[in-house]
Amino acid sequence: MGQPGTAFQVRFHAGPDGLWVEPERAAVIELASRRKVVAYPDLRAAAGHAQGAAAPPDDELVWLPLEDASPELFAVRVSGTSMDGGKEPLRDGDWAVMRVARSMPASAVEGRVVLVETSDDSFGARYQIKRLRRSGAGWLLASDNPAGPTIEATEEMVPIARLERAIRPESFAPTEGTVLEEHGLAAGFGLEAVAPRSDRYGGHLFVFVDRKGMLDAPDRLRFLGVTPRAAETAYVLIARQGAWRYAGVARQTGQRGVWSLPEVDFASWREWGEGRETSRRIPDEAMARAQAAVEAVLSRPEAERWLERGDGGRARVIGRAPRGGLRIDGGEGGFAERTVSVLDLAWVIVADGDVEEHGGLLDEERVNRLRYLEGTPKGSTWWIDTGWAIAAWKLVRGAGRAPGPSLGGPG
Repeated sequence: MGQPGTAFQVRFHAGPDGLWVEPERAAVIELASRRKVVAYPDLRAAAGHAQGAAAPPDDELVWLPLEDASPELFAVRVSGTSMDGGKEPLRDGDWAVMRVARSMPASAVEGRVVLVETSDDSFGARYQIKRLRRSGAGWLLASDNPAGPTIEATEEMVPIARLERAIRPESFAPTEGTVLEEHGLAAGFGLEAVAPRSDRYGGHLFVFVDRKGMLDAPDRLRFLGVTPRAAETAYVLIARQGAWRYAGVARQTGQRGVWSLPEVDFASWREWGEGRETSRRIPDEAMARAQAAVEAVLSRPEAERWLERGDGGRARVIGRAPRGGLRIDGGEGGFAERTVSVLDLAWVIVADGDVEEHGGLLDEERVNRLRYLEGTPKGSTWWIDTGWAIAAWKLVRGAGRAPGPSLGGPG
């Protein structure tokens, strides 16, 4: 597979609508493309480096993909969302690579993102990352996120470093789903050494999932083995048949020991998670819209409550289900009563939004692909109800603002 001269191995797994493909061998990230730079857990420590403080200890060195690792460069974790905006957002957990700016002229920092020392803590922190903008005869320290503060600069506020580049933790990791043998862990991340034990390697935190219950949910990890630094992220690898499947970057949730991560695949969840649920986490907004859809269907006259699937099958809505969904049956001579749940409808609404954004068809395959964990077998899904949920959504969505509660959203 792939271009001439390349070699890839993949593994196939059964899914609800066919086969899932999983990379079997990782592409190697060249160690030569990584350089050690000084990194700091908070802006105050970073400011000390920029102002010529004592040399940092070795455990504050981190491997990052940089061509230049001069003493003028250092890195700091971005904490918060005030600079998460614009063409080059700084997201919570990103690395901000800064260059000492003590000797730079004003023209070299104007319009750029800078680490600035403020005169006091009035704006939440003595050291902040902001964009320096000219305002008439003065200067502003602006947030790239429109929801963040803009500060009028004073003579006491001093830019001490300039942002050179932002680096996302995801940008120098393998593709999610990549399977790595133990001897290939370090090469997979471009580091000198990585052992299959949760710890920091090259300045990066790794969590190895190898005990039942470490996964609280398909997108939640419970880990207390290493005290995290401010805004620190973690690379998560899950034990799989004598190797390790890379699950992605985990981020702190604010709840001690609980991390969010991309949804794991079906096999990982069944082996290391607690619970039988195979669905991804549904957005709250979709659940609210689904409940409104139920009310809109039930507000229609009984003669207008017939649902029709794409394959021509028909069912009538006979009332509200005990848990808030729709009770349907096949009418005279048709199938017995069953339920289309609010959750079924909510996932149809999520898929409809995906159609709006990316085009294509709203069908059972699309709904279930978005709803269920990668590799979920068809027998572990509510596939049979998806077609009726699509029919119910089309009944009220196609009518625009149907009688009863407003559905909102597109349409």
